Amino acid sequence: MMIDIGSLPKVSASYRVWYCDRIIYVGQAINLRKRWQQHHLFPKLISQYGLDWTIDWVEVEPRYLNRAEAFAYRCFAPELNQKNPSERLGT
Repeated sequence: MMIDIGSLPKVSASYRVWYCDRIIYVGQAINLRKRWQQHHLFPKLISQYGLDWTIDWVEVEPRYLNRAEAFAYRCFAPELNQKNPSERLGT
């Protein structure tokens, strides 16, 4: 079920990582493919969740990425995010 990282688009996006019908991580990227080719979370996902996870994304203009990520964090309370992205907004 894990997505082929090489097939990800080179777009600016807010993304969610799914495992067993729940969102376990949210993030943002100027270039989604490049981000996932270098993502610090990738080894942890493989070791903890095997191949039973996937990601989805919404294209977002770069100037709105912080807001989109903060909104997703507040909506889904993902367990693997270590920091609240709202802190970047000063709210």
